[in-house]
Amino acid sequence: MKFEIQLLLANVLLYSVSRAIPALQPFTESTIWMSLVLGYFGLTVLLNKWIQSAARRSPIQFVTAVNGSTAIKMLLSLAVATFYLVQVGGEFRVHFVMGLFIAFALNTAMLVVESQKLSSKDKN
Repeated sequence: MKFEIQLLLANVLLYSVSRAIPALQPFTESTIWMSLVLGYFGLTVLLNKWIQSAARRSPIQFVTAVNGSTAIKMLLSLAVATFYLVQVGGEFRVHFVMGLFIAFALNTAMLVVESQKLSSKDKN
């Protein structure tokens, strides 16, 4: 199955499961949660495109793209969490941070698996 479809299904599953947990329902009904899940999906698709194009060019560019994509996601996650906690804070701060981490981990794991497939296709 194509990576984008697998990623979309994984994010839909994440969103659906989170909505099914009663303790999380007030937070998951907010636009913030939907934006977070969609944002990570979009970012992961863009970073995968970058990694794929780098893989066609040279091994060092592939490694740089993989490392760079991880750094971008980590720093962006830190910025988003900091912004949310400072600007919004409130009742859902733990839900937001845990959701952000789970969305980050899910999307990053899928990106790493896809990158490994690209790497294994390359004959050194």
